Formats: sequence, C-alpha cells, structure tokens
Amino acid sequence: MQTYYYELFFQTDKEYLDLFLDLVFSLDIDAIEEKDEGVYIRSEEDIELIQIALHNFHQKLCEKFNTNIYFHSTLEKKENKNWIEEYKKGIQALTIDKIHIHTTWQEAKKDKINIIIDPALAFGSGHHESTYTCIEFLQKYANNSKFCLDVGCGSGILSIIMAKLGAKVQACDTDELAIVASKENAKLNQVLFDDIWVGSVNKSLHKYDIVVANIIADILIILEKDLKDKTKEGGILILSGILNKYEERIKDKFKDLTLLECKHKGEWLSLAYKKEKL
Repeated sequence: MQTYYYELFFQTDKEYLDLFLDLVFSLDIDAIEEKDEGVYIRSEEDIELIQIALHNFHQKLCEKFNTNIYFHSTLEKKENKNWIEEYKKGIQALTIDKIHIHTTWQEAKKDKINIIIDPALAFGSGHHESTYTCIEFLQKYANNSKFCLDVGCGSGILSIIMAKLGAKVQACDTDELAIVASKENAKLNQVLFDDIWVGSVNKSLHKYDIVVANIIADILIILEKDLKDKTKEGGILILSGILNKYEERIKDKFKDLTLLECKHKGEWLSLAYKKEKL
C-alpha cells in the first residue's frame, strides 16, 4: 500500500450530477462515493487530470444547455489508510420489493431476484431516488410478455431487472462506455439483451410495450417525440430523472398520453404513462 492517496471532491447542481457521474465512471478510478452533497473520487494515482476533465466538461455543459451550472471541486493528497475496505463497508445492499441489489462482496437473498452491481464500476446502483422509483414501476409493468427499451441505460441496471423479470430487452446509450458497462453487468448477472447500441432511441426500428428513460428533464424534452413514437399503442412509457421543479413542464410535454402514476422520492419525480390506442 502506498504512503499517500489522492482525494478529489466535487459538487454540482443535482439535475446535472448524473451527467458528471457518467464521465467519472468512464475513467479508471479506484473508488467513487456520493457523500456530503457531492462526490468523492479516490485513487493512489495522481488524479489532477480528472479534475481538469471535470472542469472542461462543466464548461461544455454550460454551453450546451445555455445556462449557468454550479460546479466546485477540491483535490487533496492524504495519508493512506485502507480506504478501499472502508469504502466497501459504506456501501449498503438495497431491497426494493422483490428486487435485491447487492455488490460482488455482499450476499444474495434466496427469496429475492438478485441483481449484482458494483458501484465503483458502474453508472448506477439503484440507490438514487429516480432509479429506485423506476425499479418500483418496472416490477409492476414488466413481465414475460413485454418487449422493452431502456433509453440511456448507464450501468444497465434497469435493463437487467427487466430481463430478470422475463421481458425481452433492448437498450441504448449515447456513451460507448455505458454500453460496455451494461454488457459487463449483464454478463455478471447472467442475462442477455436482445440488442444494445451506441446512440439514442431514434436508431431503433421497433415499437415497445415498455419504454423507460431515466435521464434528466432537459433530455426527456428533447427526446419527447421519439419516446412517444417508440411506445406501442397500449404501451407504457416510464420517465424518470426529473427534479420536482420540472414536474409541470414535463407533464405539459406528455399531456397527450394518459398519466397512470406519479411517484415522488426526495427531490425527484418519476412518471408512468400509457399510450392509448387510437
């Protein structure tokens, strides 16, 4: 074990945090922890270049969305300890109804559908409020007869859960590294996707019984027409990753669909819609 390690801490606006995490998880980092209203990145290698990459990414996001996004970071060199083991102790397994999400170093539950996700190696583990409520919706609406699409699949956790529930699953993400992570996690969980691709929903030639999109409100609005188009008549569209303050804006954009359920958890909102038959 080396004498010192490096700790990078950053904070940003909550609605953009997942975009920063997508970048962070694509890098070769030993451990990542969400804590103290921000994110800690720790490594025995110097991670100054990661801090620079985050600042550059922040600038590009501000330009893309034409808005001022809060971002702050600090980088410290600290005396080493067995922080990897301490980090592992801090990761809690999670049970959501019949789904049990745990890491490779935690035990499965015999009476549950077990999903293995290592947080330091993935884009999502189910602990985030928006992912949590998506999982609740999927247990209600996904089953053996369903053909499903996960838009912005990240770690693949929602795709894996739908596959474990017996559905035929396709997935996409604009980040190639997310596709790699999803495939690795699918293999770890012994499930197969019907198809998975780099790109967005508009690349699909199919219509689906269930379309789930757990991404920020700005992107949901951009993808509105494609999400509706790829949902079958009589199908379900699940939207998540929405801060409560955007509730009316999203509801207005999707008001031509029938709102079935609305779930609030913390500052986040998930919506389940039905596309009625004409």
